[in-house]
Parts: sequence; C-alpha cells; structure tokens
Amino acid sequence: MFFYDRKPHFYETDAMGIIHHGSYLLWMEEARVEFLRQNGVFKSIGFEKINYPVLNIEIDYKKSILFEDEVTVALSGKIEGVRLHFSYEIRIKRFTEPVAFGKTVHVAMDMSTRRPIRIPTEISQLL
Repeated sequence: MFFYDRKPHFYETDAMGIIHHGSYLLWMEEARVEFLRQNGVFKSIGFEKINYPVLNIEIDYKKSILFEDEVTVALSGKIEGVRLHFSYEIRIKRFTEPVAFGKTVHVAMDMSTRRPIRIPTEISQLL
C-alpha cells in the first residue's frame, strides 16, 4: 500500500469551509501519479510511448473533510487482464474510519497506434 499526504488548499473548499467533492478525485490522481513517479515509471516508460487513460471512476463519500484537515490517501493496485485497477481510501485524523473510498480503472495504451496493450512489466512488478 502507498500513502500520499497533503493539506487541502483554500480554493478546494466551498463557502462553509468544507472540501468540494470534486477535490477527492484530484487527490486520488495526485496519489496515483506520485506512486508512479516515486517508482520510476515515468522515467523508464514515458507518456509519449504509453499512457493510461481512465475507463471508470467511483467515489463513495462517507464524511466531510474540512479545510484544516490533513488528508492521507492510501492507494493499492492490481491488474486484471489489460486493465489497471486502483483502490483508494481517503483518511483524516479526526476519524478512525476512512472518509471516502474510490476506485479507478485504466488501460495501457500504445500512443502511436492508440490501441490497448499489455500492462508493461515495470508496472506489473509494482502491483
């Protein structure tokens, strides 16, 4: 499991100081990209050759996050055929249980042919 920590920005809140629901999706993406970055995927493969478009997104909101909350996104992943499945738990210190759960599904795409391909070894070894 990979953990990504961040503090909310003021622009991610609504008029009541509650984090806008759309921010959760961006935090999931930040966590996924940081996981890949820290594991050298961008340097070894590069987006000009292979990219990973999103096929599906799900977010299940349980509790609100406030501007002053520190956020941790826990990320795990698995491969099913040619698809990458990432699961996310969003946590804050005020609660013992996650405040949101998310899932994204991606496919590896050869950018020269724009066709799905097998998940590269560099990624399958990570998951």
